[in-house]
Amino acid sequence: MLPGGEAQMLGLPSTTEVDRVLPKRAFYDHLQLDPATRRSFVDEIESITVRNSVKPSTTGIPAGDVVQEVLVLEVALKGATVPKAALAAIARSNPHRLLFACTWDGRACLAVLLGSIVVGQWQDAGKITLRLDPSGMDQTWDLMASQVAYGDEGREDETVEERHATDEKIERLKEQLAKVEARHRIEKQFARRNRLFDEANELREQINKLGEGR
Repeated sequence: MLPGGEAQMLGLPSTTEVDRVLPKRAFYDHLQLDPATRRSFVDEIESITVRNSVKPSTTGIPAGDVVQEVLVLEVALKGATVPKAALAAIARSNPHRLLFACTWDGRACLAVLLGSIVVGQWQDAGKITLRLDPSGMDQTWDLMASQVAYGDEGREDETVEERHATDEKIERLKEQLAKVEARHRIEKQFARRNRLFDEANELREQINKLGEGR
């Protein structure tokens, strides 16, 4: 059980409780992992347990077009380092959506895989609650993942995956803009300065357009 009790801490129905231990070796023996990720399973993870299965038969929530089940995995850690590469490998190997509750020293880091990145942050384990959406499993996943990744209940006009992809694109554009601005500051040739100036303005427009309403 997580500190305070899994169902109590996450606010999930008792009907979703599973509490099935998954051998770590089942992952690092059968998945194609780089050496660093394989060591992460051994050195940073104490145990992996399926704590909850959120699906139609355990919640009464209708199956979605995309999502039929969300599994909550407790990953007991040996230290405060969240093994994001290992979590990403686990998530990619499972056909269902996964929510990770990494626990250590009375704290929990809830995390989800969005795109290729594991997103999560440490929280007070006793204060974490997750809401479900009775309208469907697609909506439930979006709500759960949004609560974990953004601390809110999501957006009506985009899924949590789409939202994260847009955020990543904005960050890439900002990085590109910073490089263009740096080149513009040191460029001496007039025509090239003008091209860099125009390029920077175009990048700013893209960033502003993507960021509208965010």
